[in-house]
Amino acid sequence: MTKLEKRKAVLLERIGAVEDERILQALERTLEGTTHHTLTPEQLKALDSSMARYLRGEAKTYTPEQVRARALKAIRG
Repeated sequence: MTKLEKRKAVLLERIGAVEDERILQALERTLEGTTHHTLTPEQLKALDSSMARYLRGEAKTYTPEQVRARALKAIRG
């Protein structure tokens, strides 16, 4: 059995053990390729604007450590 075949077998076992209808529906949507979310035109415009600022070197950037610290601070209030 190839590595890919083993992975498939493990996934089939895991899927067979699922008892939650919502999880099965989510799996179906994923396999159908319908799980992606689309952005509104306004969101796309904001994203493009942010990217342009970043590419021009005008945007503030953060290291992963800074992002984590900021997130934890926001959570803790």
